Amino acid sequence: MKNISIITDGSCDIPVEVIEKYDIKLIPLHFHFEDNIEYGSERTMASEEFYRRLANGEIAKTSASSPSSAIDLMKEELDKGNDVICVALSSSLSCTFNNIRLASLELLDSYPNQRITVIDSLTASMAMGMMVIKACMMRDERYSYDQIVDYLDETKHAYHVEFYVNDLQYLARGGRLNPAIAKIGGLIGIKPILSVTDNGAIESVCKARKTSGAIKQIKDRFLASSTEKEIICILHSNNLDKALALKADLELEENFSQVFITEIGPSIGSHTGPECLGLAYLKN
Repeated sequence: MKNISIITDGSCDIPVEVIEKYDIKLIPLHFHFEDNIEYGSERTMASEEFYRRLANGEIAKTSASSPSSAIDLMKEELDKGNDVICVALSSSLSCTFNNIRLASLELLDSYPNQRITVIDSLTASMAMGMMVIKACMMRDERYSYDQIVDYLDETKHAYHVEFYVNDLQYLARGGRLNPAIAKIGGLIGIKPILSVTDNGAIESVCKARKTSGAIKQIKDRFLASSTEKEIICILHSNNLDKALALKADLELEENFSQVFITEIGPSIGSHTGPECLGLAYLKN
């Protein structure tokens, strides 16, 4: 059995220590502010600076993974003799999936005895990240290539994320939310609870007033859901205090074997803005 390389893109928001533990390979996504200095692969930016600049009114623009970046990384793994499984950001939110898929098709002609599968996660951030971690766990438990691919295809709709954002204008600016809805919501203090739909787009699933109401809605909806509660992830954008408080509240309600807290990176954070908070988990 060939070794299997698990690849994903920079929108996964998997904590660094988990990436290192499972040897996950990342195809970078890039962003820049109005000074047009590009960040992503060779140049990075601390999250504190990124969210500070957003909060000060600067606009961050993101770009999808390029086919050339995907080719470089996948070729490196194929040259080791490995087969490749790549889990990519929802095709409804970015052209990253299509770019990686095109790269894989170009490579297959040069590696006829190896396999590349690119999976449209139909989700984002740590919901996608949890899919990647599960694929790594299955690989390490010696599941076959086909078993891992079949599992991801069959269960990807079960990986769920719900979150609120502090300012809807970031989503509107990035084309992920109707600007009129964002403006009205901001004026009347409504904080919609957002989720990624089965077709990979963002929609509002309910509404709350004030931050405290939004956090309570997210927590209550999670606890009332029919979900696999063994492993969950709390995701935030420069909002660690509220993430830790939510973790403490959840652990008073139930026992979890693993609770990840992860910070949302620039690829997603440029659309959520600072002070976003959410939960990612696996539905039954």
